[in-house]
Amino acid sequence: MHLVEAILFLVSLVIVSNVLSHYIVSIPVSLIQTALGVGVALIFHLQINLATDWFMLLFIAPLLFNDGRHFPKRELWKLRGPIIGNAIFLVFATILIGGLFMHWLVPAMPLSAGFALAAIIAPTDPIAVQSLAKRVHLPDEVLHLVSGESLINDASGLIGFKYGIAATVTGAFALGDAIGDFFYIAIVGAIAGAVLMIAINFARQWLLQQGINDVILHTILQIMTPFLIYLLVDEA
Repeated sequence: MHLVEAILFLVSLVIVSNVLSHYIVSIPVSLIQTALGVGVALIFHLQINLATDWFMLLFIAPLLFNDGRHFPKRELWKLRGPIIGNAIFLVFATILIGGLFMHWLVPAMPLSAGFALAAIIAPTDPIAVQSLAKRVHLPDEVLHLVSGESLINDASGLIGFKYGIAATVTGAFALGDAIGDFFYIAIVGAIAGAVLMIAINFARQWLLQQGINDVILHTILQIMTPFLIYLLVDEA
């Protein structure tokens, strides 16, 4: 029950942030949401013990799915080179430089912990990018590049975070395992997600051809799609 209450509370904060953004137009809604979250945590000493798997399933999966579904596919393929370069090399460069800087700033912090902390902030967030773009009016090509990169850079950040924590706990870093895990997550995850999405779209079209066009059924199928894809790929 505590998890359900926590989710409802976070959803309520999102609603409040969107109402506030209607009146405070000079500040992006993503920054308002961040301020609300930090304010609630500091003032009320609120802690939400939410496991990483639950966070990825309940928030990251549907947000990325929705953003990717509306992203222009032609622009994504056209900018595939710069997007992949930013999603891989730029993220890892941010982790390396950020980790070294944090270790220099706080010498008591192990270097591996600095890398793990930098890995958390290295990937850009597609929702925040879209929100900020509405305020600063980025050129379309730049917006597509940053938005496309933000859709696929989580694999780099998650691998950096995972092995940064592992190195902090064990005192050893397995570079070969990290590279193997990264390519496995990126390539196999992309292929599995594409195959499952094709299968779900085929099932949806088959239902429509059979005259099964119930609004409730197709709405539930649309809502469940990102959760099903994430669970099947993650567990399998």
